[in-house]
Amino acid sequence: MLRDNQEVSNFFREINQRFRYFVANYTTAVKNGADVAEKEFIEALKDRDKPVDIVVGNLFEAVKKGVQYAGEQMVVSGGDIFEQMKAKSRKK
Repeated sequence: MLRDNQEVSNFFREINQRFRYFVANYTTAVKNGADVAEKEFIEALKDRDKPVDIVVGNLFEAVKKGVQYAGEQMVVSGGDIFEQMKAKSRKK
């Protein structure tokens, strides 16, 4: 009975650790994506003499680049998590 409780406790501890790792990576990816978008925003707004539809298009592209950057970071993070899980399963 004690062993079962310890296994359940270890299981939930590992889930908690992986969730925290995911949240930390997600937060970092979103922040970095926002930084990319910010730079693109500033660039898009430098020339205010452009027609509004061009400026809006440039702003939309800036958001897309930021989201894409964040997504790419999350894919890399997911790959890291997968490799950690694979390595851990080999140890058992």
